[in-house]
Amino acid sequence: MDEVAPILASYDKRAQQKLKDRFYRTAIRLAMLYGAGYWPTKRRHVQPLGRVRYIFASFWNRNRTVRALEQAVKNFHTMIEAEKQEHARSALRALSGSRNNSMEGAFPCTADQFFNNLINDDSTYTTEYRTARQDKDINLGQWHLADEYDGQVRELKCRSMCHSPMCPPYSAITEWQHAVLSANKTDLVFETVQQVHDVPFGSYFEIHCRWSVKTIDSSSCSVDISAGAHFKKWCIMQSKIKSGAVDELKKEVGEMLGFAESYMLKVSSPNQEDDGTAQQGSTAPDADDIPGDQ
Repeated sequence: MDEVAPILASYDKRAQQKLKDRFYRTAIRLAMLYGAGYWPTKRRHVQPLGRVRYIFASFWNRNRTVRALEQAVKNFHTMIEAEKQEHARSALRALSGSRNNSMEGAFPCTADQFFNNLINDDSTYTTEYRTARQDKDINLGQWHLADEYDGQVRELKCRSMCHSPMCPPYSAITEWQHAVLSANKTDLVFETVQQVHDVPFGSYFEIHCRWSVKTIDSSSCSVDISAGAHFKKWCIMQSKIKSGAVDELKKEVGEMLGFAESYMLKVSSPNQEDDGTAQQGSTAPDADDIPGDQ
């Protein structure tokens, strides 16, 4: 090959490739009879008297095939790693650039009470809310520490009602939730990333929502909610899907806040009843003090 290199340098690329092919792919042509016991790779044509002509694959052919397979495996692993990184970026932390619609309000509790009563593992708020809106197959995971981020994460899966004419009556939904409560328990960040599976272009986008809860005083907190649609791929109906998804999410957030207020009243009412019963018991007269027939 050292003697051939100067010759190849004087040719253009196409001629160089032809010379390389002729140098490496020198196939061995043999004429043999049937039953000789050696079967080459590819039959060329049949000659008279039962003689068959074959061409044997050279080492260059085999080596090129191995390299092609190795490159295909490398490309496959690269694609899997890219999908994992995309999932990690979008599944646990809603992208700030995708949230452009904001809603503000107040809530009659502190940030710590908001977390404990509404989204903690012991709370039934999420399950009761999903059941009230006639969702099916509700499967809510437990909070656990996140490897990449602060706070905790969990996963919600269910089949939710879909009101769009382009969607089935019930659509499978996967929602990743991320919560961070500050050390002094006055600030709470609650993020959700929702993936809808059974709608047109469902794999192209995600619905991101962020709840920022800040304690104002011992009985109230401010709630700032921002939401938006994050598109992982471009599609022809992107603007229509984004507006429809955001409008649907804003309606759902309003329902969630209304249901949360009634749920908080239900949770706090047993404590109030217990306190009232205890006060009545403490003010009740003793049996010896009750006047009777002497």
